Amino acid sequence: MSLGGVRGNRELIAGLSRELIQRPSHAYLLTGPRGVGKAIVATGLAHFILCERTPGPEFCCRVENCPVRNPPATGRGRNAARAPRCDCCAGCVQLATGVHPDFNYVARAANRSDVLIEQVRDLIAHLGVKPSRGARRVALLDDAETLNLPAQNALLKTLEEPPGETMLFLVSDNERALLDTIRSRLRIVRFAPLTADEVASVLRDRAGIAADKAMTAARLARGSVQRAMELASGDEPPERELIEALSRSGELDFAGAQALAQEFFATRDQASANFELIARVLEEMLCFKLLRAEFASSSAEVVTMLTRLSVRVESAAIAGLVEQALKAHAAIDAMANSRLQAEQWWMAAGAALRGE
Repeated sequence: MSLGGVRGNRELIAGLSRELIQRPSHAYLLTGPRGVGKAIVATGLAHFILCERTPGPEFCCRVENCPVRNPPATGRGRNAARAPRCDCCAGCVQLATGVHPDFNYVARAANRSDVLIEQVRDLIAHLGVKPSRGARRVALLDDAETLNLPAQNALLKTLEEPPGETMLFLVSDNERALLDTIRSRLRIVRFAPLTADEVASVLRDRAGIAADKAMTAARLARGSVQRAMELASGDEPPERELIEALSRSGELDFAGAQALAQEFFATRDQASANFELIARVLEEMLCFKLLRAEFASSSAEVVTMLTRLSVRVESAAIAGLVEQALKAHAAIDAMANSRLQAEQWWMAAGAALRGE
């Protein structure tokens, strides 16, 4: 997994690589939408620094086919298949297996909602020890947006007075969840969403998903490989059903809006996914009206419905519905009632289709 193999954000990664060679900062915040490769890049930067054979962007470890990371299944006995030899350097092997003495990885535990102060204190204690294999110690703090307030305050002093032989990478989906005093002491690197083509290529090449299904999931994933994987591996998203409901929303009363909210937005996860889907569909409608862009759906029926709906609704109304869908999505992420958000959105959609 050299940095040259990472999809998307190529100029940003190239600039960051040059910076690490020429004049690195002591601490970085890699931030942006989930599922765009921030943690992969942060891990690659750790290899960049700690690789003992070819440190730099073309470090020797290749994560996607490294037998240390992905050992083949082997049986027992004389005829058991022998695991292939790994050609990575000792530093990359130790980092890949999580035992490198100069690398620390901290993330939210699976059964926890936040990164705890005890985890941060352990990290700070390790950072105070001189590196044993190379010139630096490297730490990766994932899920940084879940650092609780005591943990952020504990980390602040280390960021203010960092050990001279340490480099720290924080990875976050939401930089605003961090204190201003934390962010002001970090070199912030903002990742953009991936293009649909980039997302689809990852699904095809690394997950073996068929091209049509990969592109459909990529188009609806809003630039996130993680979201696209969830879409591609789960049930088919209710795109056609939501477009049909939107086409009829001009006739909705409040009871109808409640029924749609219950059908498509009953749970927080369902509501979050479907508001993302609605926003993407509306964005395609807006691009069709303003730029005459083609719809990306592989379904002729869906394209026909979207074309007819685009003709009926004014551009300003579509843009307003996109904005309201994104606000509803953000409110749900902030723990607002999902069905209430959906009821309000469907009433707004009905008003837009009636030209009100």
